[in-house]
Amino acid sequence: MSFLFHQRTKKAIKWIWGIIAFLIIFSMIFAYSGGSKLFS
Repeated sequence: MSFLFHQRTKKAIKWIWGIIAFLIIFSMIFAYSGGSKLFS
């Protein structure tokens, strides 16, 4: 489990969490602003 505390791994995990958070926020904004109308 020591690889979890490696500097590069920490940075990668931070990036992955950032991307996941961005996708969740983006999909919520998209859903609440009626984004589906853009495709119809």
